[in-house]
Amino acid sequence: MRFAAAILLLALAPPATAQSAGDYSGLGLHKIRNSQGGPGCHVFRPADRDGAPYPVILWGNGTQAMVAQYSPMLRQWASHGFVVAGALTGSAGSGKPLLDCLDYLTAENARTGSALKGMADLTHVGASGHSQGGGGAIMAGRDQRVTATAPIQPSTRGPSYARGAETQQHGPMLLLSGGADSAVDPGLQHAPVFATANVPVVWATLKGAGHFVPSNGDSGPYRLITTAWWLYALAGDEKAAAMFKGESCGYCADPNWVVEKKNVE
Repeated sequence: MRFAAAILLLALAPPATAQSAGDYSGLGLHKIRNSQGGPGCHVFRPADRDGAPYPVILWGNGTQAMVAQYSPMLRQWASHGFVVAGALTGSAGSGKPLLDCLDYLTAENARTGSALKGMADLTHVGASGHSQGGGGAIMAGRDQRVTATAPIQPSTRGPSYARGAETQQHGPMLLLSGGADSAVDPGLQHAPVFATANVPVVWATLKGAGHFVPSNGDSGPYRLITTAWWLYALAGDEKAAAMFKGESCGYCADPNWVVEKKNVE
């Protein structure tokens, strides 16, 4: 069996190895500012402006969860040079709240006098989320403006998820599972996504991880792997790419993760 038998729902994730962590275990070089606005969006962004716009990441919370539960991970992404917009809702499964935040960023990016004017690179947009919000990230990925996704333990059996949404993506996907997730079974809910997705997919399962590891503390190894993924998929960082590309990729060799890949170099 690819997956360990479910143990405790709140099983603790093992510590990341040095190889998996790379340079992604801490904050990046940018100081962070945050604000709220639009149709219910919490924006984390670099405080400095170096002349180049920053790629965008949209975020969806788990059911009835709050942005604050994931803020260490979202802040880390922003510190590495991304504009991150978290939808302020615990019902993000349709993907619409994420896209509403993208519409908000698009308008603010063009509005004279906005603190966000010129900040966002709207040609490089990622969508991520946890549980129901992970399903929402895949749903948002149907929008052609979204160029990469990173659904974390996504719920794909709920009423908000449109069957076959994974076949309508517009960029590569990092599909993240928990090996001891008894709330969202990877074999039932993630294996079909991997099998039928129409884009390159890296499917990484964290051994021994229960469903709430991403929403507890600093999100553990999920924070590290997603930071590397966005640097690769949205910023074109070659060092980060080596964590996912090739038979001997960094996460392929990490004993804490089980990795399968489809249509990835």
